Amino acid sequence: MIITEDNIGIEEISLRAADTDRFYDATLPFFFSSSQEVAGEHATQLGLGIAEMSERDQRTWVIVRTRMDFARIPKWRERLTFETFPQKGYKLYCPRVVMARDEKGEIVMNAMTHWVLMDIVRKRPLPPKLIEPMFNLQDESKFHNPDIGKIMKYDDVEKIEIFEERTFCPNYFDIDINNHVNNVVYINWLCEALPDEIPIGYGIKTIDVQWESQTFENEEVAVETAITQKDGGNLSLVHRIRKKADDKIVFEANSYWYKKN
Repeated sequence: MIITEDNIGIEEISLRAADTDRFYDATLPFFFSSSQEVAGEHATQLGLGIAEMSERDQRTWVIVRTRMDFARIPKWRERLTFETFPQKGYKLYCPRVVMARDEKGEIVMNAMTHWVLMDIVRKRPLPPKLIEPMFNLQDESKFHNPDIGKIMKYDDVEKIEIFEERTFCPNYFDIDINNHVNNVVYINWLCEALPDEIPIGYGIKTIDVQWESQTFENEEVAVETAITQKDGGNLSLVHRIRKKADDKIVFEANSYWYKKN
């Protein structure tokens, strides 16, 4: 990764066949995993990576929210340039922007992510001001609005069609360095729970996700998906993941789709 003078991390990532679906379109897990990787690399180069902070300060990063907006979905073998930079604290969150540009320099994906700095020993969030000086924040004119509003909860919206519930059980390879299910695994589950007619007939425009609680190895979960609105060729969906053992909600999401030509 290259870090520019104004503290923007830049990294090129080429789309592999494994990152695409049957139409060679980039998948949602690709964008979430790539965004996580570039954010982690940028923080690591500033001495604020999870491994360094865990050992040095007994602190870690936990992602709690991501909203991604897509201008278009890139194809297999396209070379994307990911850009990322942190911003000033917002409430208890440390906002970070991640964008992906195509080879023409046009933005194909724009994301606002909210991270929380956690005290590993006390298991509680820490104020962003503790970390801001180390982030070398510059050029606030480029900052994005960190207020992305409240997510629509599955229970709070009227549903016009409810899809079949899907069940998953996290395994060894779903667990990350914090010893819980990696945040991208929830996106995998969300996508796998979609009926085929959604990704076949529709393209993703926006996805807004919120990680509510941790999930651990062998804790069975249920993924619920429903349509809340059909507007011409567009669809609005709500998603929820809960633990089967106690019905605890661990993840909520809203997604917005357009009809493919």
